[in-house]
Amino acid sequence: MFFFIPVYLYAQCENTARTYTNFQGSYLVGLGALGNPLLAGTISNAANAVNGQVKDASTLSIGAGLLGLASSTQFLEFTTNATNAGARLIPANTPVTLKISVPSEALGLLSGIEIGTFTGLTAVSAQWPLVTGIGNYAGYNAANKNVIYNAANIANVINGSGEIEITLTPGQAYNGIYVKLFGNGLSVALSANLFHAYIMEPSTDSANCNGVIDVLSRVSSTTGSVTNPLNSTDADQSSYTLMNVGTNLLNKIYLTPIFNKPSQPGDSVRMIIQKPSGGSLNLNALTGFTIQPYLYGTPAGTAFNNTSGTANFKLLPGSTDKYVLTFPITQVYDRLEISMGGINGALSTLRIYDIQRKLVKPRTLTDPTATDSRTVCVGSSTSFSVNNAQTCTEYKWYDAETGGNLLYTGLTYNPGNLSVGDYSFYVQGTRTYCTTAVSERLKVTLKVSPLPILSLSGLTVCSGTSTALSVNSPNSNYAYNWYSSVSGGTPLGTGSAYTTPILTSTTTYYVEAVNTLTGCKNAGGPQPVTVTVNPISVVNPITGLNKVCVGSSIMLSNTSMGGIWSSANPSIATVNTSTGEVLGIAAGNVTIQYTIPDGPASCTNHADFNLTVNGLPNITLGSALPICEGITTIALPYSNPINNPATYSLSWTTADFSPVISQVLPATAILLSIPGDAAPGIYTGQLNVRNPEGCSSSLNFSIQIKQIPPKPIVFIQ
Repeated sequence: MFFFIPVYLYAQCENTARTYTNFQGSYLVGLGALGNPLLAGTISNAANAVNGQVKDASTLSIGAGLLGLASSTQFLEFTTNATNAGARLIPANTPVTLKISVPSEALGLLSGIEIGTFTGLTAVSAQWPLVTGIGNYAGYNAANKNVIYNAANIANVINGSGEIEITLTPGQAYNGIYVKLFGNGLSVALSANLFHAYIMEPSTDSANCNGVIDVLSRVSSTTGSVTNPLNSTDADQSSYTLMNVGTNLLNKIYLTPIFNKPSQPGDSVRMIIQKPSGGSLNLNALTGFTIQPYLYGTPAGTAFNNTSGTANFKLLPGSTDKYVLTFPITQVYDRLEISMGGINGALSTLRIYDIQRKLVKPRTLTDPTATDSRTVCVGSSTSFSVNNAQTCTEYKWYDAETGGNLLYTGLTYNPGNLSVGDYSFYVQGTRTYCTTAVSERLKVTLKVSPLPILSLSGLTVCSGTSTALSVNSPNSNYAYNWYSSVSGGTPLGTGSAYTTPILTSTTTYYVEAVNTLTGCKNAGGPQPVTVTVNPISVVNPITGLNKVCVGSSIMLSNTSMGGIWSSANPSIATVNTSTGEVLGIAAGNVTIQYTIPDGPASCTNHADFNLTVNGLPNITLGSALPICEGITTIALPYSNPINNPATYSLSWTTADFSPVISQVLPATAILLSIPGDAAPGIYTGQLNVRNPEGCSSSLNFSIQIKQIPPKPIVFIQ
């Protein structure tokens, strides 16, 4: 394994970018004679080390047989204008990173490499000795070099062939970094590829943060290989990087994609992998396959392997032998060291088609597998909040799963008061300063339910009564609660109807409708329904006689206004509804009422008057026997007295006969007084009988007075 020096401090949301060296100079030393070079170090494609292309490199070479007499030094300088005249002085303790590769055949000869920083780079002229000796080509050399890696410590950072990054933190200010390749006593050829050097500086530009800016690869032996390392991160998912441990499974090979920006905790890695021979693949088969996250060369948490419990491993949709491996990384990282091998029985070959870093998908629920579905009532609102928010990340809410309209930016989205209907919203994480670093969109749903319709009608009742209030057109899906106050509280009753207690004053009740399916309540809270309680009208007592004879009438009166007279039994007595005149119809007791009817502000009331209707007295008269003239009394017989006739009175149609006034009625016959001089004839009269209740009846009668025959005159002859 190789090591980086952990020198960068990661600042959350700090936007930094690589600043590459943009000027290079070469200093080539070798053997010369007669003023000309004989053998010297070389640098091919020198400009590639400062062209800003991470895959391009210059090549420093030393030929065989020089016995340490030759060297190739390339200076990579930071400038303001890509010329040596515009050299920048980088402050001390500013980390600088160098990408370099050394072929496997030179692994044992690394004492011939020197790496450090410099200042004072100036042009030098060619100098070749006239006699055999050491000389140099025209180029550039630095007045001051600060050696950081040499034969004593170089093995700490290079322990295999392939591309690596080496980060230095110089204690002195510097203009750039240099690499020197020189021969050694073994007198064999030596070469190294120098790709670039860079520092990290603040930037205001946005970038493809999740994109891979560079890919490193290396092997720990001569038998392993990493073929086409850049194919694992290109846009072509049909191309791939082939990782091959080789014949010795204890060998290890490495592939290191470096991302444009550091991640945030929780960002995940997504890889598409395949066995070269095809066929099924599972996590158990990935023995010896390890992924170690790093942040600027320092391990960021534990490595992923086939025993990690957080991975999601499944077939790539549409494929039968390509698999998608996804797993989250809890710490901040900017690169992944993917290694294979080192274990007997380990997986020996693997194709890697794609490596991506993905923002963690937002979630609004603790359980990310559940759908956040809300139901609110129209007129109400709710908020959706991201509960796994990452720093340096904006959260944007849309009305569509892809594209759509941006509704809001922020952790918490309140759609506001919406009309009745079903709505879907989608939240997506977007990394700050990043152009393409976005998460999958999370769908949340909102159902806006209508409010129950509540229709009520008040009632008017009379004081001292209860009544039944009811909801107009009740709905079987609604629950109805009845309250004594608009603020609710403990219901007086439930259901579509409510029976009040006895009421003596106007009272308002409050009704609430609740949809039992949605929980929605009617608009405006409990609604009032009023029971108007009218007072009972005041009716004064009825005055007048409390008895009447059949066939007679009396006047009753009441000082209250607006009343109506009525008889409880018109077969006994009738009453004039407006005047109060009562007519006795038949003997008996009857109640006469004076009623004031309901009015707009009062209730009906009545006064009762108990009336007795007395029956008329009567007798059945017999016929008086004729009497002779001169007789002064005659008996008028009667029978069947009814209704207690007690007295009688007589009147005659003949003036000479004397009337009788209020005499006690004899038991069986009435004696009539006849004037002694009454002439023979028929005489009529009227008999009036009266009972103690004052009721009377009149009967007609007649008597006959016969003439006495003359005395016979007897003539005696």
